[in-house]
Amino acid sequence: MTNFNLYKTFIAVAKHKNITKASEELLISQPALTLQIKQLEEKLGGELFVRKNKGVELTMLGQMLFEKANSMVEQMNNLENIGRLQAALELGILRIGSSSSNCNQIIAKYLIKFVKIFPNLKITMIRGTSESLLEKLEKNLVDIIFTDTAEFPVPYECVKKFPVEYQLIGNIDYFNKFKNTAFDKSEYLKSSLILPNERNNSRKYIDVYCRQNGIKITPKYELDNYKLVYEFVKNGLGIAFVSLEYYQDKINAKEVYPLSPSTKIKIREFSVYTNPNFSNPAKDQFIKILND
Repeated sequence: MTNFNLYKTFIAVAKHKNITKASEELLISQPALTLQIKQLEEKLGGELFVRKNKGVELTMLGQMLFEKANSMVEQMNNLENIGRLQAALELGILRIGSSSSNCNQIIAKYLIKFVKIFPNLKITMIRGTSESLLEKLEKNLVDIIFTDTAEFPVPYECVKKFPVEYQLIGNIDYFNKFKNTAFDKSEYLKSSLILPNERNNSRKYIDVYCRQNGIKITPKYELDNYKLVYEFVKNGLGIAFVSLEYYQDKINAKEVYPLSPSTKIKIREFSVYTNPNFSNPAKDQFIKILND
């Protein structure tokens, strides 16, 4: 089998049409370059270049070889550079698993920052149960997963934990009237609640909080759509327990406002797990951004 470097040398000379310039590009001496061209000609059984006063020109055989070999050499160069490109994060993939839409609220903040720094990387995301995601992590089918903190020992590295707290939000009218009013002290606030339905996991935590604090609630509306909840709150139809992080852009735009700052419900805790047995430069950099 012909040495790949012989074709690489041939392509360089063909493009420059000059032995000196080709040798400078390839960082080899002119005699060594000339010897490689001669070796390739012997393999192919014909001359590839004709010497001219100011350089060289391709023969007919050289032209046919150039048409065939140019793309091949480019592909081989790319293959040789894959390791370097991956290490520099100019090439590669980051595979993320998530067990909940609430996780996506957390992921978005860090993933957007990551993509802005490393725009050439491919990103894939999958949804699944905690059990299925842990299984995929074991088989190296994902690089990192966001899921509820396990109640049992997990044989993988936990790189970060995110507590998810719910607080009340309302529109400007509710804010002006009740910004310093404790939730459990106002019957009007309790009667204006917009909550998920009783099957929703977040609703279960809210119900437990209220029972533990002796608060009786009867939601005015039960809605399981984040956008619909926002529209109801924005239009003054009630108040809602939500993750402030999810609505932060709306709060910053002063479309909705946090109410009753003393009322906070820890809904759940998410953990970020990774399998240290498998390396991926993209994963390492994403974890670094998570912990900055």
